[in-house]
Amino acid sequence: MDGIDCSGLVYAVFSTVGLKMPRVSWQQSEVGHEVEVTEILPGDLIFFVPDKGQAGYVSHTGIVTEVNGGQNIRFIHASSSRGVREDNLYSDYFKGRFVKALRPF
Repeated sequence: MDGIDCSGLVYAVFSTVGLKMPRVSWQQSEVGHEVEVTEILPGDLIFFVPDKGQAGYVSHTGIVTEVNGGQNIRFIHASSSRGVREDNLYSDYFKGRFVKALRPF
């Protein structure tokens, strides 16, 4: 096994607590109900498009781990090139690619 991708990480995490999730990120983006950014809580899922500032298909997902004020929402995700890591939703890279947040269950 060479590693895990973002949707595989979400799938595996939810499986360990007995919850079934689809295996593909765009399908995961349709499970649960949407929450506003100001309502995000640890455990919520967040979704991204590939290109900054562009509409498009969901291609990346992560699980919120911490909410420390309005500009510090931490999430864990898996990157095929950089492995499993934690980042801030408001980092330059992610804030322009953010699509939505969902509370899956």
